Amino acid sequence: MIRAFLSFVEEDLNVVNLFRGQAKNQNCDLEFADYSIKEPFDSTNASYIASGVTNQLKLSSLTICLYEPTTYTSKWVDWELRKTLELRKPIMGVCLYDDGRVRYYPAALEGKPRVIWNIPEVVRTMRQLAL
Repeated sequence: MIRAFLSFVEEDLNVVNLFRGQAKNQNCDLEFADYSIKEPFDSTNASYIASGVTNQLKLSSLTICLYEPTTYTSKWVDWELRKTLELRKPIMGVCLYDDGRVRYYPAALEGKPRVIWNIPEVVRTMRQLAL
């Protein structure tokens, strides 16, 4: 069982749910976890949220960052990716749009596998990383 933590901005939840559904339809042994953070990074609940995210990351095989044009500006996505690296877990990026509108990606994805939203390619990359 590959358990992937999904890191994304809340505004993309509908697209992320579509991604989840497509991946499940591939008859893969996958499980997705996300904490869907709605609190600002500097809110009073930040330490509580960070603790919950850390627990989810520890239970995951890898982190998948689902990114779009503004994801690179999210402090929470940046924190989740850096925490993943701190825990020595693999990360990968999945670009949600392949029409040229995504010019930047989160800095923590530099040098890490990044693929366009293509479920067979995503699953293949996940399996390689989760070994």
